[in-house]
Amino acid sequence: MGPSGPAEWAAAAEAELFKALAHPARVRILAVLAAGPALVADLCSATGLKPSHLAGQLAQLRAQHLVTGRRSGGRLWYWLSFPEIADLLSAAESVLNAQAATDVSRLAGIGASGAGPAGEDILTDESVAVLEESLERRALITNAVRSVSARTGSSSEAALAGLLIQARERSLTLAEVSSETVAGRGAG
Repeated sequence: MGPSGPAEWAAAAEAELFKALAHPARVRILAVLAAGPALVADLCSATGLKPSHLAGQLAQLRAQHLVTGRRSGGRLWYWLSFPEIADLLSAAESVLNAQAATDVSRLAGIGASGAGPAGEDILTDESVAVLEESLERRALITNAVRSVSARTGSSSEAALAGLLIQARERSLTLAEVSSETVAGRGAG
Protein backbone atom coordinates (compact mmCIF):
# COMPACT_ATOMS: atom_id res chain seq x y z
CA MET A 1 0.00 0.00 0.00
CA GLY A 2 1.42 3.37 -1.03
CA PRO A 3 1.25 6.78 0.64
CA SER A 4 -2.29 8.12 0.96
CA GLY A 5 -1.93 11.72 2.14
CA PRO A 6 0.33 14.72 1.54
CA ALA A 7 2.46 14.05 4.63
CA GLU A 8 2.97 10.43 3.61
CA TRP A 9 3.83 11.46 0.02
CA ALA A 10 6.38 13.96 1.34
CA ALA A 11 7.93 11.36 3.65
CA ALA A 12 8.14 8.86 0.77
CA ALA A 13 9.77 11.46 -1.49
CA GLU A 14 12.29 12.34 1.24
CA ALA A 15 13.08 8.65 1.72
CA GLU A 16 13.76 8.31 -2.03
CA LEU A 17 16.10 11.31 -1.88
CA PHE A 18 18.04 9.75 0.98
CA LYS A 19 18.21 6.43 -0.90
CA ALA A 20 19.87 8.30 -3.77
CA LEU A 21 22.45 9.59 -1.27
CA ALA A 22 22.97 6.18 0.32
CA HIS A 23 26.26 5.42 -1.44
CA PRO A 24 29.58 7.04 -0.52
CA ALA A 25 30.57 7.43 -4.18
CA ARG A 26 27.41 9.40 -4.96
CA VAL A 27 27.96 11.63 -1.93
CA ARG A 28 31.56 12.28 -3.03
CA ILE A 29 30.36 13.17 -6.55
CA LEU A 30 27.79 15.60 -5.14
CA ALA A 31 30.42 17.12 -2.84
CA VAL A 32 32.70 17.78 -5.83
CA LEU A 33 29.82 19.29 -7.80
CA ALA A 34 28.88 21.48 -4.83
CA ALA A 35 32.03 23.45 -5.68
CA GLY A 36 30.78 23.99 -9.25
CA PRO A 37 30.36 22.25 -12.62
CA ALA A 38 32.92 19.60 -13.47
CA LEU A 39 33.99 17.49 -16.42
CA VAL A 40 33.80 13.71 -16.21
CA ALA A 41 37.62 13.51 -16.12
CA ASP A 42 37.67 15.98 -13.21
CA LEU A 43 35.07 13.93 -11.35
CA CYS A 44 37.11 10.75 -11.83
CA SER A 45 40.22 12.49 -10.55
CA ALA A 46 38.51 14.16 -7.58
CA THR A 47 36.59 11.07 -6.44
CA GLY A 48 39.09 8.36 -7.36
CA LEU A 49 36.36 6.48 -9.23
CA LYS A 50 36.99 4.56 -12.42
CA PRO A 51 35.08 6.01 -15.40
CA SER A 52 32.75 3.00 -15.63
CA HIS A 53 31.88 3.19 -11.92
CA LEU A 54 31.46 6.96 -12.13
CA ALA A 55 29.10 6.58 -15.09
CA GLY A 56 26.84 4.24 -13.12
CA GLN A 57 26.74 6.55 -10.12
CA LEU A 58 26.05 9.58 -12.32
CA ALA A 59 23.22 7.68 -14.02
CA GLN A 60 21.58 7.11 -10.64
CA LEU A 61 22.02 10.76 -9.65
CA ARG A 62 20.56 11.87 -13.00
CA ALA A 63 17.61 9.50 -12.57
CA GLN A 64 16.86 11.18 -9.24
CA HIS A 65 17.25 14.62 -10.89
CA LEU A 66 20.06 15.55 -8.50
CA VAL A 67 22.63 16.30 -11.22
CA THR A 68 22.37 17.63 -14.73
CA GLY A 69 24.76 16.89 -17.58
CA ARG A 70 25.32 18.52 -20.92
CA ARG A 71 27.82 18.05 -23.70
CA SER A 72 29.59 21.24 -24.70
CA GLY A 73 32.45 21.43 -27.15
CA GLY A 74 32.77 17.65 -27.18
CA ARG A 75 33.14 17.52 -23.39
CA LEU A 76 30.56 16.32 -20.89
CA TRP A 77 29.90 18.69 -18.00
CA TYR A 78 27.90 17.92 -14.83
CA TRP A 79 26.52 20.21 -12.14
CA LEU A 80 24.05 20.07 -9.26
CA SER A 81 20.44 20.36 -10.39
CA PHE A 82 19.63 22.26 -7.21
CA PRO A 83 22.10 24.30 -5.13
CA GLU A 84 20.24 23.16 -2.00
CA ILE A 85 21.95 19.78 -2.39
CA ALA A 86 25.17 21.44 -1.15
CA ASP A 87 23.24 22.65 1.91
CA LEU A 88 21.99 19.11 2.52
CA LEU A 89 25.54 17.76 2.44
CA SER A 90 26.69 20.50 4.80
CA ALA A 91 23.82 19.70 7.18
CA ALA A 92 24.78 16.00 7.15
CA GLU A 93 28.38 16.90 7.99
CA SER A 94 27.18 19.10 10.86
CA VAL A 95 25.05 16.26 12.25
CA LEU A 96 27.97 13.82 12.04
CA ASN A 97 30.30 16.29 13.77
CA ALA A 98 27.74 16.84 16.53
CA GLN A 99 27.37 13.07 16.98
CA ALA A 100 31.14 12.65 17.24
CA ALA A 101 31.41 15.48 19.78
CA THR A 102 28.61 13.92 21.85
CA ASP A 103 30.30 10.52 21.75
CA VAL A 104 33.59 12.00 22.93
CA SER A 105 31.79 13.90 25.72
CA ARG A 106 30.04 10.73 26.83
CA LEU A 107 33.35 8.87 26.94
CA ALA A 108 34.94 11.63 28.99
CA GLY A 109 31.92 11.65 31.29
CA ILE A 110 32.22 7.93 31.89
CA GLY A 111 35.86 8.38 32.85
CA ALA A 112 35.02 11.22 35.24
CA SER A 113 32.10 9.55 36.99
CA GLY A 114 32.58 5.82 36.54
CA ALA A 115 34.00 4.12 39.58
CA GLY A 116 34.61 0.41 39.77
CA PRO A 117 33.62 -1.90 42.61
CA ALA A 118 36.64 -1.00 44.74
CA GLY A 119 36.21 2.74 44.08
CA GLU A 120 38.83 2.88 41.29
CA ASP A 121 38.00 4.72 38.06
CA ILE A 122 36.77 2.44 35.29
CA LEU A 123 38.02 4.91 32.68
CA THR A 124 40.85 7.27 33.47
CA ASP A 125 41.87 10.23 31.31
CA GLU A 126 44.57 7.99 29.88
CA SER A 127 42.19 5.15 29.05
CA VAL A 128 39.71 7.60 27.48
CA ALA A 129 42.54 8.93 25.29
CA VAL A 130 43.50 5.37 24.29
CA LEU A 131 39.85 4.57 23.52
CA GLU A 132 39.48 7.76 21.45
CA GLU A 133 42.63 6.89 19.49
CA SER A 134 41.33 3.38 18.89
CA LEU A 135 38.00 4.74 17.64
CA GLU A 136 39.81 7.19 15.35
CA ARG A 137 41.90 4.33 13.90
CA ARG A 138 38.77 2.24 13.34
CA ALA A 139 37.06 5.16 11.60
CA LEU A 140 40.16 5.73 9.45
CA ILE A 141 40.27 2.06 8.42
CA THR A 142 36.53 2.10 7.70
CA ASN A 143 36.93 5.22 5.53
CA ALA A 144 39.83 3.62 3.65
CA VAL A 145 37.83 0.44 3.01
CA ARG A 146 34.87 2.51 1.76
CA SER A 147 37.15 4.61 -0.44
CA VAL A 148 38.84 1.59 -2.04
CA SER A 149 35.50 -0.17 -2.45
CA ALA A 150 33.88 2.87 -4.09
CA ARG A 151 36.90 3.55 -6.30
CA THR A 152 37.31 -0.01 -7.50
CA GLY A 153 33.73 -1.26 -7.31
CA SER A 154 34.92 -4.16 -5.15
CA SER A 155 33.23 -5.49 -2.02
CA SER A 156 34.18 -4.15 1.40
CA GLU A 157 35.74 -7.50 2.21
CA ALA A 158 37.93 -7.41 -0.92
CA ALA A 159 38.94 -3.81 -0.21
CA LEU A 160 39.93 -4.70 3.37
CA ALA A 161 41.86 -7.75 2.16
CA GLY A 162 43.78 -5.52 -0.27
CA LEU A 163 44.65 -3.08 2.50
CA LEU A 164 45.79 -5.92 4.76
CA ILE A 165 48.00 -7.34 2.00
CA GLN A 166 49.54 -3.89 1.41
CA ALA A 167 50.21 -3.49 5.13
CA ARG A 168 51.87 -6.91 5.36
CA GLU A 169 53.95 -6.46 2.20
CA ARG A 170 55.15 -3.01 3.27
CA SER A 171 55.58 -3.86 6.98
CA LEU A 172 53.15 -1.13 7.97
CA THR A 173 50.15 -1.13 10.25
CA LEU A 174 46.68 -1.27 8.77
CA ALA A 175 46.10 2.23 10.15
CA GLU A 176 49.19 3.56 8.33
CA VAL A 177 48.11 2.07 5.00
CA SER A 178 44.56 3.33 5.60
CA SER A 179 45.85 6.83 6.30
CA GLU A 180 47.77 6.84 3.00
CA THR A 181 44.72 5.52 1.15
CA VAL A 182 42.37 8.14 2.59
CA ALA A 183 44.93 10.85 1.78
CA GLY A 184 45.02 9.58 -1.82
CA ARG A 185 48.58 8.24 -1.70
CA GLY A 186 47.75 4.54 -1.26
CA ALA A 187 47.43 2.04 -4.06
CA GLY A 188 44.17 0.28 -3.16
